[in-house]
Amino acid sequence: MIKKTFVNLLFSFITITFIISCSSTKISSESLNYIISGNKFAEKGDFQSSANQYRLALKEEPNSTTAKRNLGLVSVKIGKYKEAIELLKDVSSFYTKDAELFYFLGEANRAIGNDNDAIKSYQQSLNISPAELRVQKSLSWVYLKLGEYDQAEKLIKRNFEKNPLDLQLLLISTSIDIKKERYTKAIKAMQEFEKSDFRIVSKDQTTAETEKILLLNVLGNAYAGVNNCEKAQKIYEIVLKYRPFLASTLTDSAKCDIKANNTLLAKNKLEKAHASEPNYPEALYLLGKIYTNNDPKKAAFYYKRFVEISSDYKNLEAENKQAQASLNLLESKKFIQGKKSD
Repeated sequence: MIKKTFVNLLFSFITITFIISCSSTKISSESLNYIISGNKFAEKGDFQSSANQYRLALKEEPNSTTAKRNLGLVSVKIGKYKEAIELLKDVSSFYTKDAELFYFLGEANRAIGNDNDAIKSYQQSLNISPAELRVQKSLSWVYLKLGEYDQAEKLIKRNFEKNPLDLQLLLISTSIDIKKERYTKAIKAMQEFEKSDFRIVSKDQTTAETEKILLLNVLGNAYAGVNNCEKAQKIYEIVLKYRPFLASTLTDSAKCDIKANNTLLAKNKLEKAHASEPNYPEALYLLGKIYTNNDPKKAAFYYKRFVEISSDYKNLEAENKQAQASLNLLESKKFIQGKKSD
């Protein structure tokens, strides 16, 4: 899913401030040595070794809030989000002015889909440090995901105007444009990216590739929005060369196939998207529509799953109502047919 990819992109830019001692309890010299060692590993980017050192510190001093706090931060970096949440929540009352702790707590919650908890943590972080751009970016992305487009735009608009070359801000801003159907505006904002033949300059090749994929997907959606599916499909093809199973791009490409009445090709892409990302909402909804006439049982399955997971998404309210209506109709037909067979 494109949002997960974006989460990973943000994590790749995160810098962490590690503390040595703000603990509520006395720290033994051995525990302190492990914390210092963990900090050194973290500064070098070796977060797994860093985490191991903090765990050793906790063996020596189980109540060390410093070790728990630092371990919570690096746990986000190594993808142990649930552990991070447990650790950071446990010590948050000792670090009420620690904007970084609440930011990372927000990142961990966002990574596992706890969007409301993520919002609360980001807001706590911004209450402490209102100008922190990375927190604003992350919070804006959650609002975007939940369909709160005005809130998302309010957070990043001024910063994007000041920093139009910031790729993360460009991505968020143009994604908002797509959701608000400002397709021409999004295309214009990405002109330089398109003119450069989609070139991204970055010291890290993996980061550059991820940025390119995300921006290409948004640009493809912008062209699809102005009914230029031919150009959109060419862009989607580039994305799928890098990420053949990216559910969002497969689904967006399938939408263009549906417009061209190429239902079979669309179905194959949507099935592939569903296999890759079983809970990707749009793929579920479109599969329900495609199967309605020739396989009502499958259609009902996809609609039911879509209704279950889309209820919290403001941007999917119309589709949710349509899916529920279609599901009710399919179930009533099944009931009527069952009566006839009796």
